Amino acid sequence: MKMQKRVLTFLMALMMVLGLAACGGGSESAAGTYKMTKMSSEGIEMTAEEMTELFGMEVEMTLELKDDNTFVLDMGFLMAEGEEGASGTWKLDGDSLILSADGEDITTTYDGKTIVLEEGTEILTFEKQ
Repeated sequence: MKMQKRVLTFLMALMMVLGLAACGGGSESAAGTYKMTKMSSEGIEMTAEEMTELFGMEVEMTLELKDDNTFVLDMGFLMAEGEEGASGTWKLDGDSLILSADGEDITTTYDGKTIVLEEGTEILTFEKQ
């Protein structure tokens, strides 16, 4: 139960951070839909499948990078019914992908098919679908 609370707290904090991210423009080569495949918090790593088993419900989070350099982050089960996910713009800068919304930037690592978002001791990995 303590682990569930920690994972849920991390996911909620991530949603708040991404809701504050900002700036835009860039290459279209990263456009596509990415699914969260694993996360780690304070050195504890779990796959999306392990989280689904732990919570007893589908734990799915997707990040869509659109061709017009906008993005939408769907936080899945963390969002209330009818609530929309975080959105903003994105751009590529070498092997960094910068997500921007509400005046804040979040720089992620991008290798052509995987996006790794690190915020403190929390890490989310998204893979292109």
